[in-house]
Amino acid sequence: MTTKKTSKIEQELLEALRSEDENVRIDAARHLNATPEVLIIALKDKDESVRCNAAKHPNATPEVLLIALRDRSEDVREEAARNPNATPEVLLIALGDKNENVRWNAADNPNATPEVLFLAIKDEDEYVRERAADNPNATPEILLLAVKDKHEWVRDCAAANPNATPEILLLALKDESKNVRNAAKEAIRKNPLLELQIASLQAQTTS
Repeated sequence: MTTKKTSKIEQELLEALRSEDENVRIDAARHLNATPEVLIIALKDKDESVRCNAAKHPNATPEVLLIALRDRSEDVREEAARNPNATPEVLLIALGDKNENVRWNAADNPNATPEVLFLAIKDEDEYVRERAADNPNATPEILLLAVKDKHEWVRDCAAANPNATPEILLLALKDESKNVRNAAKEAIRKNPLLELQIASLQAQTTS
């Protein structure tokens, strides 16, 4: 088995991570050419700022992010959950975090799949559910749960989501909250076809 050759810049960054100077280690952890191997070492640093920079690095792989999600610092775990390289598998683990801010970032991540969002919409924290309802990857099934949520802003996000179906908007139009009703009206205003579909649904329910 061949061993991967360490490049000169990688060697320099690894050396920098051994520095006593915290700022030198931070610069190494956020260096544009930091490899996943460098970032894994950075995630072992005693200083939280070094580990945060490693967790949010654009070169962080799912393997790196999974390590970051086990960090004792919630700030490091938050950075991992919001990283654009986080896969659905990473986000599912982030949604199991004890800290609601980590889960919030997982639900808000653009890589969150319907499977991830279906879990998020059932979260105990209303802000996590709000992010799930607002995510453009939320399916009608997820939004149907969201539009029935006990918290107004979750329902508001469901009504404003571009994936809201006529059935969902019809429920939102009947909501006790003016904000939710207005969000549904605005969605319909933007799409005249929805108005026709909702009128058809209303005719079916009254006939």
